[in-house]
Amino acid sequence: MGGCAAMSGFVLVLWLTAPVTPPIAPGLTILTNAAVSDFASLMAAVQTAGLSGAPDLKGAIEEIKRTDNERVTIKGWVADATAPGSSQAVVAFAGGRHVLTTATGGARLDIAKTFGLSDESAANMSFQGAFACKAGEKLIVVAVTSDRRYSQFRSLACP
Repeated sequence: MGGCAAMSGFVLVLWLTAPVTPPIAPGLTILTNAAVSDFASLMAAVQTAGLSGAPDLKGAIEEIKRTDNERVTIKGWVADATAPGSSQAVVAFAGGRHVLTTATGGARLDIAKTFGLSDESAANMSFQGAFACKAGEKLIVVAVTSDRRYSQFRSLACP
């Protein structure tokens, strides 16, 4: 009996600490398999994936910092005014390669208030992740909704 309880507790801890997975948006796999190194290749990839631009999908990268010679961390937020509170996929490309797919999953009351959204809408706005990139490589990051909309963040370079 004690072994069964211990196993159940172990499974619960694994489930509660599992990484946030992005919503499976149609076309997300097509996008992540594309080589995206500039605006033109991003436009070709989103068109092939069947995604459309979303002016109501806003976001920002608030921090990108190098953790060692190979890896960086990224933090930011995404707000979807047409589907407040929904989780978005965040996809990053560095040096033309897909390097990260993560999902929004943390609350940002400050951003919700800025856009006039309810406190409940703030639930899934923040994101973070880590990936490998070389210093100076062009970094392209996009947010993708489950209903095939996307928005591009401003382009950056890996630190």
